[in-house]
Amino acid sequence: MSLRFSLLQQKEVIEAGNGRFIGFVIDAEVSKETGYVTAFLIAEPRKYLGFFKGEESVRKVYMKDVLVVGKDVILVKALS
Repeated sequence: MSLRFSLLQQKEVIEAGNGRFIGFVIDAEVSKETGYVTAFLIAEPRKYLGFFKGEESVRKVYMKDVLVVGKDVILVKALS
């Protein structure tokens, strides 16, 4: 199955165990050897006080942790 990256960026990333919203895909990490995506970089939602810092927290989610890429969301395993 193929999917445009721009469509992937519009999906919410949700932790399957507790339903927590993690953020949106902002970038992907690709293997030089295989050309396959190995991880997604997720922009975490800003905290109220973090809004003034101007920094965006980014989390890496490896493909082994992705359970389902659905129509509207990406479900991932519980992240530590």
